[in-house]
Amino acid sequence: MAGVALACVLGPVAYSLGSPTAASARRGAPAMQYSLNNYPLPGPLLPVYNQALVKLSRSDETTTGGLFLAAEEKEKPREGVVVEAGPGRVHPDTGATLPTAVKSGDLVLLGEFAGEKVDYNGASHQFVSDDGILGTFKGGVVQADTFCPLRDRLLVRLAEAQSETSSGIALATGDDEAATQGEVVAAGPGRMTSAGEVVPVGISAGEHVLFGKYAGADVSLPGGKFKVVHASDCLAKW
Repeated sequence: MAGVALACVLGPVAYSLGSPTAASARRGAPAMQYSLNNYPLPGPLLPVYNQALVKLSRSDETTTGGLFLAAEEKEKPREGVVVEAGPGRVHPDTGATLPTAVKSGDLVLLGEFAGEKVDYNGASHQFVSDDGILGTFKGGVVQADTFCPLRDRLLVRLAEAQSETSSGIALATGDDEAATQGEVVAAGPGRMTSAGEVVPVGISAGEHVLFGKYAGADVSLPGGKFKVVHASDCLAKW
C-alpha cells in the first residue's frame, strides 16, 4: 500500500515536470530577443491601422527572381517581405473598416519615398502604409508577369522612344521626352471607397494607355522599362 501511495504522490509531480528530454529541450531553446534601433523590446512589433512592417532586401544580394540589383537600387532597396501587417484603418466619415492590402509573407515593391526606415532585430526594415506599396509579386518571383498592382494601380510597359517624327524627321538626342504611354501588363482590383467597397479600374491588361508626364513611379523589371501609375492618372486608353 505504501508503494501505491508513493506512486500516487509522484505521479502528478512527474506529469507536471514532463520527461527529462522535453524539459531539457525547453531549457535549451533560447528565448527570441527583439530590438528596435538597438533598444531591447519586451516582444515583437505589431503594426497598427494600415501600416506594414517590411524587411528590406539586402543591397548586396540578388532579388528573389535572380535579378541583380542596380547600383542605385543597392543604395535604396525598394522590395522586401512583409513581416507583419496591421488590421486596417477605420474611415473617419463612414466608420467602415478598410482592410490592409497586404499580409505577412508577401513580397512587395515599395514607392521610392514611402515609409519610415528602422533597424529591427539587427536588420533593415521599413514601416509603410499600404498606400505606399505599389504591388506584390506572386510566388515571391520578381518579374513583370508576377506583379500584382494594389488598389487602382497599373503596371505599364513603356513604349520605346521614337527616333523620328511621323513625317520622317529625325529626332535629335534630347528632343524626345520620357515615355507617357505604353501597354498595361497588369491592373489592380480597383480603388476602395469610404464604405469599403471596391470600384473596378475600368482598364485591363493588354490595353494601351496615355498618362501624365509626371505620373507614376519608374520600376526596374526584366523585359523592358515599366511604370506603375494610378488609373486616375491616365488620360486615354485604346
